[in-house]
Amino acid sequence: MKNMFRKTFSGLALGAVLTLPALAQEVRIAVQCPAVPACSDWVYAEDFAASLREGGMEATVFVGASLGKDPEIVDQLSQGLLQFGVTNFVMIAQVDPRILGFLAPYVFDDSAQFFRATQDTDSPLLDGIRENMKGQGVMIAGLPGLGGQMGLFNTKKDVASVADVEGLRLRAIDATQVKLFEAWGAQGVVVDMPEFAGAVQQGIVDGYFNPPAVPLIFKHTEFLTHFTNLKAGTPFRAALMSADWYDGLDEASKATVDAAIEKANANNKEWTFAAEKKEIEMLEAAGVTVTTPSDEALEEFKNRSQAVWDELMPEGSVAEMQTLADASRE
Repeated sequence: MKNMFRKTFSGLALGAVLTLPALAQEVRIAVQCPAVPACSDWVYAEDFAASLREGGMEATVFVGASLGKDPEIVDQLSQGLLQFGVTNFVMIAQVDPRILGFLAPYVFDDSAQFFRATQDTDSPLLDGIRENMKGQGVMIAGLPGLGGQMGLFNTKKDVASVADVEGLRLRAIDATQVKLFEAWGAQGVVVDMPEFAGAVQQGIVDGYFNPPAVPLIFKHTEFLTHFTNLKAGTPFRAALMSADWYDGLDEASKATVDAAIEKANANNKEWTFAAEKKEIEMLEAAGVTVTTPSDEALEEFKNRSQAVWDELMPEGSVAEMQTLADASRE
């Protein structure tokens, strides 16, 4: 095994190797979500594919996890069996958990600052994460935004302050996020996303902490009737590329891929800014009550979140994140 991603999927690997010559000129791009305009993964992938085609390369986008779930996608990327995929950022965190700092609540003031930090600012922190990923056979092409900033959805009540959070049970990604919810005064329950709707129906959880796009994509607005616009961080995905594939390209093809990545990242930034403006209206049109806390209430959420930053990020990385945030602040 070359790295932690490579597993013994003999049937998968054999099938891919047998078909590889026929697909040698095709760039296959995997995304998990369906082909819907509200999903940034699909929009990003289609932008990337369109630029590749303009440069004379064949490219196909595969939607709905048709090429596998995130771990399988990254495993195939690391082996050079797949060229490109847009996945959960957690796949990077398995190699370098410092990436979690980019999603910690209130590290960045807004999405514009997030993009300056990830695209325009010299960042030894992000460079180190990229280097560690490449050591696993996977290159980070970008950190695409998902739309509006993180907020709190629930089925029970309007939440305008920290005091209003008391009594809510929130779906947590992992034990670390439970610490965040406890700092707010809520209870966190670890639930896998595919089981979230059932967990709500069974009364196990009352809501989740997510960007506005998530309930719109998955139609959770049918039961999540309250949204609190906490402005608590820019959600993002991971645009990943096979290092073996990229390193094997000729210089002209590399230039085409580089230009396509640059365009996809630039388009995603503008897409994110546009999505932020319309998603709140889309939630309201779907019958969701939207609450924006006062500045004082948001400051309380911020203070409580910052108090657990050392729980949300790896040991020693909080100062690195603060340095990057300061450098990218206008």
